[in-house]
Amino acid sequence: MNSCIKKIDKVLSVISILLVGLLAGGVILAVFLRYFFSLSYGWFEEFLTMLFVFINFLGAAICIREKQHIAITVLIDSFPKKVRTVCTIGIQLVIIVVSVFLAIYSSRWIASVGSTLSPSSGIPFGYFYAIVPISSVISIFYALINILGVFLPIEEAVTGYFSDADLLEECTE
Repeated sequence: MNSCIKKIDKVLSVISILLVGLLAGGVILAVFLRYFFSLSYGWFEEFLTMLFVFINFLGAAICIREKQHIAITVLIDSFPKKVRTVCTIGIQLVIIVVSVFLAIYSSRWIASVGSTLSPSSGIPFGYFYAIVPISSVISIFYALINILGVFLPIEEAVTGYFSDADLLEECTE
């Protein structure tokens, strides 16, 4: 089970790194084209905005796995271990409930308005909005992993940054 989770972690990490790189390169290109050539493409700006949204939703799901969301733990840290365990499980259950709600209602929303075409690119908005239920499912998966980690020996997520050599190795695997 640990190897499967690690593979999912790696895939999501590589995807998020590539998306951030694409966003950074796209913003630099957009600024360069606008400043030096007075060129601005509406579809490109829209693409960058949606890329930013994708990164945020995917990042939110990854933060659940890495337990990196903002938390004020002063009160919980003062409790005995069993109470802290119950609080940890309760927090993860709240994340699951919110993510289920978000997945259900975002799917309904996409079904009703997802076929509307984007004015500048002509792509249906449903493709852009699809990240919401996708990231919700990933969030549910990671919250369940965090709950299982209380009872089973599940490896912690690897946090931090890849070196260039590590990233190259990950991309070639």
